[in-house]
Amino acid sequence: MAIAQATVCKLKSECASSQCCYIKPEFEVVSKKRQSILPLQPISTHSDTGVCENYKLEGVPCWPLETMNGHCGCTPGTSCQFVPEPTLPAPTLVAIIQRSIYMPGPGSYQCVTKV
Repeated sequence: MAIAQATVCKLKSECASSQCCYIKPEFEVVSKKRQSILPLQPISTHSDTGVCENYKLEGVPCWPLETMNGHCGCTPGTSCQFVPEPTLPAPTLVAIIQRSIYMPGPGSYQCVTKV
């Protein structure tokens, strides 16, 4: 079984149009809960080279902090938004609280077309 080789890059232009250049950051952005569990520590293998990583397509699960950590995230023209379960009514009150991930109930974060 052949394993695909990742394309090494320094710039997005070195990757395919459906990819970005993911360079692991020196420090990762984490949620408050995870930060209380894992103390902030520098990543010892920081470099200025990375690998080409595919953008996530519309409808695919995502996480709001992944782009802050250098990952590609959603395809350009889409964004990572909370999508409630289809059997439940959409929340009527949307509260955006700085520095927190909004989880209004059953559902998940997905790549959706920007409005």
